[in-house]
Amino acid sequence: MDALTALQTRTAAPRLTEPAPDAGQLEQILKAGLRAPDHGMLRPWKFLVVEGEGRQKLGQLLVDVTQPDSEERRQKLLSTPLRAPLIIVAVATIKEGKIRPSEQVCSTAAAIQNMSVACHALGFASIWLTGQVAYDNRVKLALGLRETDEIVGFLHIGTATFSERPVPEHKLSDFVQRWPA
Repeated sequence: MDALTALQTRTAAPRLTEPAPDAGQLEQILKAGLRAPDHGMLRPWKFLVVEGEGRQKLGQLLVDVTQPDSEERRQKLLSTPLRAPLIIVAVATIKEGKIRPSEQVCSTAAAIQNMSVACHALGFASIWLTGQVAYDNRVKLALGLRETDEIVGFLHIGTATFSERPVPEHKLSDFVQRWPA
């Protein structure tokens, strides 16, 4: 699939199953993430790859750390990592200096987008999730991160369980204007 087709047809897939990308495909996806725009060449990201039994361990970690106040919330935390056979936790490893933390988070977000498009180009599907756990310092520490790090997203990857969702057509005029007018 060429780059423009991949960019213009990628959609989120909320239900994912096996197969996940193999080791070579995962390497291609991660390399796409490393090509994200990066002001200051800081490479302000870290990617945690979670697969296999690691997904159950991630769910249990989320329960243990956040101590949910209801059984429904507990079950959701346990099951969310099982929504896909592969998860990439994308982390902005904030570096002090002249580049603002918000730009470093944006760079990590661009890396997630690159990886999502790479998944699509390789015939896989993905969905980018966050949720409250992404902003919880206890979760960051339990994952071996620093409090200053930011979890920008959990990229769930696998094979869509249904045919592709229709790609909505947008009118450029709804989003673009010439300046000055």
